[in-house]
Amino acid sequence: MKKLSLLLLVSALAAGSTIPVLARTWTRSTDQKTIEGEFVRMKDDKTAFIKTADGRTVEIPLAMLVAEDQAFIKEAATTASATDEGKKEPPKGETTVTLSGAHLCCGSCKKGVESAVGGLEDITVSMTSDSITVAGKSGDKVQEALDAIAKAGYYGKSDNETALIADAKSSDEEKDSVTVTGVHLCCGKCVKAIDNVVSAVGADKHTAEKGSSEFQITGKVKPSAVLAALRAEGLNGTVK
Repeated sequence: MKKLSLLLLVSALAAGSTIPVLARTWTRSTDQKTIEGEFVRMKDDKTAFIKTADGRTVEIPLAMLVAEDQAFIKEAATTASATDEGKKEPPKGETTVTLSGAHLCCGSCKKGVESAVGGLEDITVSMTSDSITVAGKSGDKVQEALDAIAKAGYYGKSDNETALIADAKSSDEEKDSVTVTGVHLCCGKCVKAIDNVVSAVGADKHTAEKGSSEFQITGKVKPSAVLAALRAEGLNGTVK
């Protein structure tokens, strides 16, 4: 058992973070203590990465969780693998991909990207004010990093046709309001980007604040249009 993994879990359990409505409660098997967070990906067959409510991505051994949580993770990992079937194969060998138009307005935004890919082996990441370049020993490794970056709330257009942030689908049905989750919002400039989204889709207002893991956009809007506007701002999330 890695000491770092245990320390991260204990730290996360002690933090007492605010509970996002759609977050899952993870329970430690030894003492039933809980944290709120979202399954990101598997590091290996015994360890999962969980994104906590405060935006950190922590490494948690499955054996430290109750059986129900272990089953949930295994099902989620299997579903993700099945979804990936049929996609074009990522490039073989050493691969470098640049995501352009990413929202990186401050140092904390860049730290969020670094945190998202933390723990991935054979990957290097560099950033400018609006781009993320990922290099790795294989296309599969790079794709894993891109998926993690998207999961952390960022979006950028890839210069590679097979290693990229996948298209996401949201409903085309117009609604009076939508709920948005998983967007990276670390500062006022990030929130300003949501102002731009609201203007772009012709909505009335939003409830996003610095550090929000979930917010609402009200007005006659289509979830699909909101997602497209988010991605135009270099951000990513789930819109329902």
